[in-house]
Amino acid sequence: MDYKEEADSIARRAYDLYKSTDWKVAKSSTENGNIVHFQKDVKVFYKKSTEFDGHIYRAECILDSPPEKVIRYILPSPRGLRGKWDKAAKESEVIEKIDEDLIVGRSATHSVAMGLISSRDFVDLITIRRYPDEGTISTNSRSIQREECPPRDGFVRGINYHGGTFCTAVEGDPNSCHVVNIVQTDLGGMLPTSVVESALPANLIDFFHDLDSALQDLNMNGF
Repeated sequence: MDYKEEADSIARRAYDLYKSTDWKVAKSSTENGNIVHFQKDVKVFYKKSTEFDGHIYRAECILDSPPEKVIRYILPSPRGLRGKWDKAAKESEVIEKIDEDLIVGRSATHSVAMGLISSRDFVDLITIRRYPDEGTISTNSRSIQREECPPRDGFVRGINYHGGTFCTAVEGDPNSCHVVNIVQTDLGGMLPTSVVESALPANLIDFFHDLDSALQDLNMNGF
């Protein structure tokens, strides 16, 4: 596989999803029953995927950190800090650095939905892209196959189709950014669709809650 050529394709597909407008509202953090004491408004949208029999989810929130810093927290260790704060992540690591803006990462999740969704693992090609005219920096990814990373005991191998996280500076406030997280994940296994559809939007809100908490904590401690 030509990783750089594949990265260009991943970035184009993710950017097209980012710019698309045919989303439907799935959930909001301000609805009853969501995270207590999380003051930021997270909106989650969805639409049918064209890549697998499921949905693409898009979650949006404004965070009190500049885009470059948010991206650093999203990337896997040691390239970034994802493994230090993401409560959903059981593992998050770089297994190959191709260049400064292109890596292969392996991640694994804890079980969720009271154990109905068991631990998953993923192997992804991750590329960082910058759009200076828009004040945006993004991570874009898609799952790939690696001979040295076969499915492991205790995990169900999932597939991340084209997606990414786009961080755009808020005009007039260099210390804030608008973050859009786009996910289309085939969790594999024999999960009922209803379980997946109910769990993923809430997990995306949890993701922003944990990310916001980490940014605030590390900001206060001078990181």
